[in-house]
Amino acid sequence: MSRVRTRIGPVRLLLPLAALATSLALPATASAAPVPLSSTPTATPTATSTGSVHVVAVGDVARAGGGQTATARLVAAHRPQAVLLLGDLAYDTGSAADFTSWFAPSYGRFRSITWPVPGNHEYGTRGAAGYRAYFRVVGPTWWVRRSGAWTVIGLDSEQVTSSAQRSFLLTALRSNRGRPTVVAWHRPRVSSGAHGGAADTQPLYALVAADPDVRIILWGHDHDYQRMSLPFGARAPLTAFVVGTGGAELRPVTRPAPAAWSRKVVAGRYGVLDLVLRPRSFSFTFTSVDGVVRDSGSSAF
Repeated sequence: MSRVRTRIGPVRLLLPLAALATSLALPATASAAPVPLSSTPTATPTATSTGSVHVVAVGDVARAGGGQTATARLVAAHRPQAVLLLGDLAYDTGSAADFTSWFAPSYGRFRSITWPVPGNHEYGTRGAAGYRAYFRVVGPTWWVRRSGAWTVIGLDSEQVTSSAQRSFLLTALRSNRGRPTVVAWHRPRVSSGAHGGAADTQPLYALVAADPDVRIILWGHDHDYQRMSLPFGARAPLTAFVVGTGGAELRPVTRPAPAAWSRKVVAGRYGVLDLVLRPRSFSFTFTSVDGVVRDSGSSAF
């Protein structure tokens, strides 16, 4: 059972845990034929080791008049080994011009250490062609990295019906052999934000939440910060984050109250999530661009 220690205030509860667990129940899934694990050409995977890895995660990043310059400075100040970008990286349509005009001047400096996933705005350009060209993605838009003691899996929430992606995910999860795992995609399965949960991502979520090695899920899409503890059957709660605070216009949390799985919500603040992934634990810090730590904690397993 994981132990999470945090420094936050009290939260309000809205939905019973039983209702959430029922709504996110794992469907029967047919066995999929193994496929080779994919690796996007955005950066060379870090060599497998038993050490820790330092990752900064953020999504919903760059647009005209956005806050991406300030969040990029914060990323640089954290000096991460990898930058995990959670989709909607260049507004409004993810075109080559959008990446050149809005993303490259701020986040371009991190390209060699960037692990990106696409969002819905990337598909404003047919086939996410601007995203593919900028990050030199050839082939699938999903990938796996093994870094430090951890596995990190990136998925494409705009391709939820892809049998190839689900097959890849099953193979990647089965190949972990006990390695703690982070899984990232853009549109969240559950959220207290303006968009709410994306029910169509349930097939991905069900596979991920049922795997005992998965410790963290990362999402973007809602333009706020959220931390959640998601129950799933008898397994330990799964820690999930929404980090849509990279530079796009910020939005209020429109739900009447945080739901039963919510542990922290920060609205109206640009910022980034800092993760230190150790062999038997992880720590997290969400810092806004004014230098204030808005949420932090750790979990051992």
